[in-house]
Amino acid sequence: MPAADPATNDFWMTATNAVAGIAVAGWILVWCGIWWWFLPAGRRRLDADDTSAFFAQLGWVWTRRVHGYRIEGFTPQARALLDDSSSGPVIVVCNHVAGVDPILVQLSMRRRLRWFMAAEQMVGVLGWFWRLQQVIPVHYDRRDTQSLLVAMTHLRAGGALGVFPEGGIARPSGRIYRFMPGFASLAAKGKARVVVVSLRGIPANAGVLRSLLIPCSATLRLLCVLDPPQATEVDAFTERVRTMIANDLGLPLADRHLEHIEERLTQQAASPSR
Repeated sequence: MPAADPATNDFWMTATNAVAGIAVAGWILVWCGIWWWFLPAGRRRLDADDTSAFFAQLGWVWTRRVHGYRIEGFTPQARALLDDSSSGPVIVVCNHVAGVDPILVQLSMRRRLRWFMAAEQMVGVLGWFWRLQQVIPVHYDRRDTQSLLVAMTHLRAGGALGVFPEGGIARPSGRIYRFMPGFASLAAKGKARVVVVSLRGIPANAGVLRSLLIPCSATLRLLCVLDPPQATEVDAFTERVRTMIANDLGLPLADRHLEHIEERLTQQAASPSR
């Protein structure tokens, strides 16, 4: 075989070094952009650790492009409450359409929300993300006593909670199901103001990954900020908030809970008291 041409070898070595140099320079520029622009923008968007702030800015860019995300109705007073972590305990309540909902609600405010979420959903490809966000697991059994204690401790420290009181994604969609009264009880005991918001324009019943990828026109609207209810008013307060969201969305009120909630309530009623 003929010997390789030294000039050809030199050309390919030079080209390889040039490509490697460009790749390294590009990598450096990317990290400079992250640390000097992207991450500081995330810190302004979310009052949290650097990792969460990074994901907040990434989520904002993504949802603005893919979901056409808009935020409406936020008054200066509501904005101060939801952006300033020293403004006292707050519970944000919203209807639940798809898996992307908690991300959209969080992106509307700077205060970091701790969400309630069914424990069986905090697994799989996004399990690490929910743990990073300090989501409070819901088991629908005696273990929830500990979860409620965590939530109450968070409120009494001036924290913010996010709640989907229907207890899951509305299936079938097109109505507002009965709310679980837990958020109102927490607000009463923790002296937390309740921020009521509504979400619309999202493909119904989509999981987190699918709902992140489907283009749409999502809008989050602030409906009102309510003072905490009295302990004797929890049920009426819960229904008032549900009606408020249903009226804003133009949806009927369902006369029952979501199916999995109904099943658990039936099981609890059938279980012998101890």
